[in-house]
Amino acid sequence: MDKNVSLKVSVRKLVEFVAMGGSIDSRFVGTNIMQEGTKTHQRLQGSRGEDYEKEVHLSMGYPYQSILLQIEGRCDGIYRNEKVTIIEEIKTTARDLTELTEEDFPTYWAQVKVYAYIYSKQQELEEISVRLLFAKRESLEERLFTKTYSLLELEEYVEGIVVEYMDFMGSILDSVNKRNETLKKLSFPFPSYRKGQKDLAKAVFKTIKENKRLFAKAATGIGKTISTIYPTLLAIGENKGQKMIYLTAKTVTRQVAEEAFQRLVENGLHLNVVTITAKEKVCFQEEVRCQKEFCPFADGYYDRLKAGLKDILANELIMSRQVIEAYSRKHMLCPFEFSLDLAMYADAIICDYNYFFDPKVRLQRWSEFHRDTIVLIDEAHNLADRAREMYSASISKSTFLQTGRIIKNIDKELYGKLKAVNDGLLEWKKELLEKDLFVLKEKPHHIVELVAALVEEYERWLKVNPSGVGYEEVLTCFYDGQDFVRVAKEYNGNFNTIVTIHKSEVHVKLACLDPSAAIRSLTKKAYATVFFSATMQPLGYYQTVLGGEKEDYHISIDSPFKAEQLAVYGKKVSTKYRDRDDSIEPIVRSIISTFHSKRGNYLVFFPSYEYLLQVYDAYMKRELPDHVRTIIQQPAMTEADREIYLSNFQARTDTLIGFAVLGGIFAEGIDLVGDRLNGVGIIGVGLPKITLERDVMKQHFQDLGYNGFDFAYVYPGMNKIQQAGGRLIRSEMDTGFILLIDDRYYTPKYRSILPPEWQNFIDVRG
Repeated sequence: MDKNVSLKVSVRKLVEFVAMGGSIDSRFVGTNIMQEGTKTHQRLQGSRGEDYEKEVHLSMGYPYQSILLQIEGRCDGIYRNEKVTIIEEIKTTARDLTELTEEDFPTYWAQVKVYAYIYSKQQELEEISVRLLFAKRESLEERLFTKTYSLLELEEYVEGIVVEYMDFMGSILDSVNKRNETLKKLSFPFPSYRKGQKDLAKAVFKTIKENKRLFAKAATGIGKTISTIYPTLLAIGENKGQKMIYLTAKTVTRQVAEEAFQRLVENGLHLNVVTITAKEKVCFQEEVRCQKEFCPFADGYYDRLKAGLKDILANELIMSRQVIEAYSRKHMLCPFEFSLDLAMYADAIICDYNYFFDPKVRLQRWSEFHRDTIVLIDEAHNLADRAREMYSASISKSTFLQTGRIIKNIDKELYGKLKAVNDGLLEWKKELLEKDLFVLKEKPHHIVELVAALVEEYERWLKVNPSGVGYEEVLTCFYDGQDFVRVAKEYNGNFNTIVTIHKSEVHVKLACLDPSAAIRSLTKKAYATVFFSATMQPLGYYQTVLGGEKEDYHISIDSPFKAEQLAVYGKKVSTKYRDRDDSIEPIVRSIISTFHSKRGNYLVFFPSYEYLLQVYDAYMKRELPDHVRTIIQQPAMTEADREIYLSNFQARTDTLIGFAVLGGIFAEGIDLVGDRLNGVGIIGVGLPKITLERDVMKQHFQDLGYNGFDFAYVYPGMNKIQQAGGRLIRSEMDTGFILLIDDRYYTPKYRSILPPEWQNFIDVRG
């Protein structure tokens, strides 16, 4: 272990780690508890008199072997006169105060004893008292527990805590030292760089070194994953940041990142890598209910956590979903919570966008890491649409009506608030229908106020009704309402209110049309950020919608492959909605003439599932050769279904044609190398379906001076085209062709958005 190492820890985290115990319990506890606790603290602190000092910052350096442990925190108050010194901690609770005993809440006692040790050591006090004051959140009731300790007793106690904490953290620091030593010897894990790969790696390293943000468009085949991870690790090796978060939109790209880290580890790198997988996917129970009564992995979770952490960190580096699940079963731990706890000690974290960006699920425990964390955002072209949904919220009249029917005979106060929202929406519906107005730039203040009042009533009811009839319905409504009120507070010129009315239903959406400000705010808190994708074209568009600024860096790298590896053909057929019926036969003829001519594996992508079925039905009515097989993407396929679909794409002597949807699970993030894929057909230009929300977005960007139609429809659509075509050439050995079927590819605007190597496509007549 390095000499003179300094490690900082808060008093709270120190004692929580050592004294951790108990179960996971996700039952509702209320959202304004912190607010109530603060008010209670302030009331009690204000009544203490002149001998009382509130909110006292305490810190000390505690030498432990070769490490100086910096312990610091803020105690609620210190009472001191000539006779006595008392360190006080104030805790709010909803429990009956008469039921409390001195043995309750060992973590609180540990916290106040550490404060007492720091203060008595600094003030040279031989004896000091500590006090825990428990106060009711919603009344003036309070109860005191006071103990007195000698300095010697406190010294022995704190020494025991520090030894136990450092027994664990010492191994973490050893791991960091091993990481730093192996980073010094780290080399690129392939014999050579591909064309353009070194340029991307250099741009990433420069970005991190200068605490900047980079927008990188790098063509498929560059090897973007290793070209971003490798220079990030080199930068960390030079003390430019301490952690990295690799954000992905899909499971497949998560696996590619794991494989890149695995390769580096096999080459000698010591690096702790944790993958976070959604709770619903990894839960061992049939139903996700994170309460000790229903889940043995939640019951006593914190009693077993330290043993689980020590075990996995001592034996594993790449902690994938499968590895985490194995250790979770071994130690009877919730795999999802275990992955979150592991992430606190990891060098690299692989997870979905929402764990960094989404206010509903964002990991607040990572907030302190932002300034030392490098953020890599894979397939960044997906982020704008994902973020729009993260920062939007909606409510439906039917929800309040149905919940009201359940609650009507259970709680009159709650029913009254539910009815008020339902009636408010009903009245508003009449006004809107009279005006024929369904899009508003202003937020609906009167509806927000009604929902906010209902959310407060939800809280009251849920606190006193932790289970039973109506609980699940009210809890779901509470979260919807809370989200609606939260978004309303953030509502600004980047939002519109969109109201959808159908028969008796009223659906209100506070729609975030432009999430760029929120993305900018979060990414600028990081040490550095890299947005990268093969299809960030036009780059200026993505810089705009992802919160780019003039001082950000950008780079565009063309395909590293030879021109002769790829042939691109075009076929003039109108696939516009009004021409769909007339387009079916020409498309079928093109599939037959192109994909039947040479045996191999092919994918044909369609802009919608409905269109796919129309063409597929017409195609299957033809008399097909014996050597031609077809498979078709189904709606809502499971991961197992997807694997079965892709397993059909193997080297073969016959012909396989897979029918799939643009923008779907097979159009992005899959690798079918070599003879697993020989050609791709793309029908249409991928424009999203025309909807009221898309049209509102179009007008929003039009008002800002951009081409609104391009921003709302053309660029997102053409991104799907580039992604689908990018499935084809994945390595230096791959060859194949792309067939583009749509007459818009022949216009300058659409042709210019295609990758450079596609733009001179060969026209196919007949």
